[in-house]
Amino acid sequence: MTGKYRAAVVGGAGMWGNKYLKAFAEHPDCEVILVDSARERRQPFVDHFGIQTVYDTVEEMLAAEVPDIVSAILPVDQAPAAVIACAQAGVKAVSCEKPIAVELSVADEMVRVCRESGTAFGCATAYWEMPFLPELSQWIADGNIGRIVSAAIPGGLPVEVAGAGCVQLTMLRLLTRMEVDWIEGWVNEPEDGYRAPEASDLETDCPAFGRLGLSNASSARAPVETPVETPGGIECEILEPRSELRTPCRVSVTCENGRVWLTQPEPVIIQGTGSKAAPVRPDFLDEERPRRSMRPAVERLVRAVEIGAVDVPCSGHDYRQALEIAIGIKLSAHSDHERVNLPLASRSHRIYPHPYRMRGGDVVGWESIGYEGPPEVEHRVRRRHG
Repeated sequence: MTGKYRAAVVGGAGMWGNKYLKAFAEHPDCEVILVDSARERRQPFVDHFGIQTVYDTVEEMLAAEVPDIVSAILPVDQAPAAVIACAQAGVKAVSCEKPIAVELSVADEMVRVCRESGTAFGCATAYWEMPFLPELSQWIADGNIGRIVSAAIPGGLPVEVAGAGCVQLTMLRLLTRMEVDWIEGWVNEPEDGYRAPEASDLETDCPAFGRLGLSNASSARAPVETPVETPGGIECEILEPRSELRTPCRVSVTCENGRVWLTQPEPVIIQGTGSKAAPVRPDFLDEERPRRSMRPAVERLVRAVEIGAVDVPCSGHDYRQALEIAIGIKLSAHSDHERVNLPLASRSHRIYPHPYRMRGGDVVGWESIGYEGPPEVEHRVRRRHG
């Protein structure tokens, strides 16, 4: 064994799985295991990264060994069972991709089993999809522009309230360090190809907008980040998405003494109000901008194993919360926009994602969501939507 930790990537020959595979293969402390039933497609990845151990399924792997780390980068109809099986088998850190699950009760079970098993549970990459997001969250929490008074998602939740919208909802929770207490929601018609055959109108992923009420009153639901004291809470406006306009700002926050816009290539930060308002550049913006990769997502799992942590940044808990918010938006929209309070009493509500997210490219076709074809080693495949 050349690395400290055995790290398995399930679905490592898939579109996102191969990115995790590359990040683990490049990590000096990891020896990589590839788990993928697509034998013909996986072989070039095995050869390229010099992988010594390969399995067809999670079951086959766990019968032979229990790795330290497992990233289960699988379609949504397979990922929850893989995460739970790995946690119950004693895997120290596990992750999956977005959305975390179809049904809220399943997301609850994933979070519960991982916590009771002492397994660190990471999900997706929202914390690192915009530059310096964790650093900016800490800078706001340190009081540099005063107490948060409001927030917004200026471009709405286009295309998917759950499948991709969970990213912005997770960013919102990180920036504010608050939980959503109530929701007033609206939805637009699903885009072509996004309606799952088994889904009702209520259960179909679609564009959404509305209003959220956030506070730290339920901060026990946020185990990783320290909540910001904001008496009375705040409101977040989610504007209606416009297909002809892709707003570059993912999330904005207004504070007593300034504003922040989460944009590329770095956040826009205004300190002061009125005639005293001026752009500022905190020291962290002068650090080398992290290149976009799966390395931070992989590093959180390695670090969790190193220090024996259960809580990790960008967690399964975070994406369970985002799924619940997305479901709440749809419930409100389908009840004449009445206010819906969280947490939801019924955990049986569902949102079915795009069929590709649900079953994968081998089943429904890679082109169904805009890819040109299956992944190849060192080959970047373009998509229409993020």
